[in-house]
Amino acid sequence: MFVESSRKPLFIASLAVSTLAAVAAPVPAHAAPASRTVRVKSFDGVAIVTHFFRAPGLKKGRRQPVIMLGHGWGGRGETDRKAGQLGPLLKAGYNVVTWNARGFGSGGAASVDDPRVEGRDVRKLIDWVARQPEVKLDGRRDPRLGMAGPSYGGAIQLVAAGLDKRVDVIVPMVAFNSVETSLYRDRIFRAGWGLLLCSSGFLQGNKMDSKVRQACATGLASGTLTPDTEQWFREHGPAYLVKRIKIPTLILQGTVDTLFTLREGIANYRTVKGNHAPVKMIWFCGGHGICDDEAGPADRLTDATIAWFGRYLRRDRTVRTGAAFEYIDQHGVYRTAKSYPMRPAGSVRATGSGSLAFSREDINPYIDRKPPAQGKGGLPFPPYVMRAEVAKKAVNIPLKTPGRFAQTVGTPTLTLHYKGTSARPRTALFAQVVDRGTGRVVGNQATPLPVVLDGRDRTVTRTLEALSYTLGPGTDLELQIVPITGLFDW
Repeated sequence: MFVESSRKPLFIASLAVSTLAAVAAPVPAHAAPASRTVRVKSFDGVAIVTHFFRAPGLKKGRRQPVIMLGHGWGGRGETDRKAGQLGPLLKAGYNVVTWNARGFGSGGAASVDDPRVEGRDVRKLIDWVARQPEVKLDGRRDPRLGMAGPSYGGAIQLVAAGLDKRVDVIVPMVAFNSVETSLYRDRIFRAGWGLLLCSSGFLQGNKMDSKVRQACATGLASGTLTPDTEQWFREHGPAYLVKRIKIPTLILQGTVDTLFTLREGIANYRTVKGNHAPVKMIWFCGGHGICDDEAGPADRLTDATIAWFGRYLRRDRTVRTGAAFEYIDQHGVYRTAKSYPMRPAGSVRATGSGSLAFSREDINPYIDRKPPAQGKGGLPFPPYVMRAEVAKKAVNIPLKTPGRFAQTVGTPTLTLHYKGTSARPRTALFAQVVDRGTGRVVGNQATPLPVVLDGRDRTVTRTLEALSYTLGPGTDLELQIVPITGLFDW
C-alpha cells in the first residue's frame, strides 16, 4: 500500500539475584565507587559479570533511576563511559548497569535469551540492582528500572518485561519477536546469518548451549532443524511474553535488517499496542544489514531513546516523545504517523507470468562474485549474507507506481500460482522488489516462498518483508521471483 506525500518531504527536526554476588554486603553510599564490577550469582550458581556505573554528579544520599543495558550476540557488556549507548545514558543522568550475558564473558552457556535461563539471570540481576544505594526504588526490592540495548540485548528486554513487573520501561533495538520466524521462517533456514551467528558463538571463548550447537550443525549441513530443536527455539518466545507487556515500549527496527526484519518489530509493536500500553516504533536505516541509502540524522535514535526514558522512567510529563510511528525512506527523510499501519491512500498492484528453470548451481554467482568483507574480530561478513541482490535469472513483473510522490509503507502480499517438477519437490523460491533506476533491491530484502514442485497446480500466498520507500513519477519498480538468494544460502 502507499500513502500520499507532498513533493517537498518534511524533515522532522526532533527525534529518530535475590542471591548476592560473592562479595561483601552493599556498602554505604559514600564508600561505593562510581563504577564497580562484581559477579552476581544466578539461579543455578553461574556467575554473571556485572558492571555498575553511578549517575554522574549524584550526591551522597541521593538516588536516580537505573537502566540495564544489554549487548549483542557474542559480545560483552559496555564499559566505555564515553561511547556506545553507555555514554549518552550516563550523560542523561541515569545509573547504568551492563553485564556479560551467560556464555559471553560470564559462566554457563548461551541459550539464546531463553526465559528459563537468561530470563532468570536478569531477574537475579534486578534483585542485585535493587540493593545498590544509588538506585531509586518504587518499593521494597523494586528499582525504578529501564532497559535498553540492541539485538540479543533487545530481545532480553522483551523476555524480562514479560517475566518481571519490576521492569518499568524498555527500548528494544533490532530485536526479534520469534527466533523461529527470524531464522527458520517456513522451515527455510537463513543459512548465511546462521553461519555468522554460529561462528561468533565460538569466538573469544564464547560458549553455546548444546541445543544451539545442534541447530548450527543440522541447519548449516542440511538447511533443516530437528523437530525437538525447532520446538526448543519456539519455546523461547519472546512472542508469548510480549503479550504480557503493559509498560512503555519504544521499538527501534531497521529497514535494511536482513536478520531481524521490520516484521519482527511490527509484531512486537502490534502486541504491546493491543495491551493499551504506551508504544512507539521507529524505522531507521540500519540494523543487521548494510544501509546503502541515506541514513538520516545520526543522533535520531539516541535522542528518541533519551526522550522516552525522560518521559516514562523519570516521569517528566514535559518531555515530548513525538508521534507513535516514525519511518525513514531511501533519501534519509523521516516522516511520522499517528500509528502503524497507516490509512492507505491507494495501492500498487501487478500481475505477470513466466517460467524459471533453476538448480543448486545458481548460488555460485553469489559466492564467486565478491570476496568476503571482514567483520569484527576477523569474522567474515560476505555482502550477499546482508544484502539481497538483483538477479539475472528471475521472473520479472513490472509494478505500476502511482505516478506521483507517495510512500509505500508496510508489508506487500504476494499470491503465486505455479506448477513445476523437481527431483526434490519441496523447495523454495524468493520474492524481492527491485528499483530498476538504482539497480538495487528495495530494503535489501528477499522473502522465502515455500513451493512443492510435484507437477500439480498449486498456490502459495505470503506477506513479504515490509518496505519504506518514496515513490515518484520516475520510479521504476519490479517484482522479481528468483530461485535463490545469498540471504538464505551460502
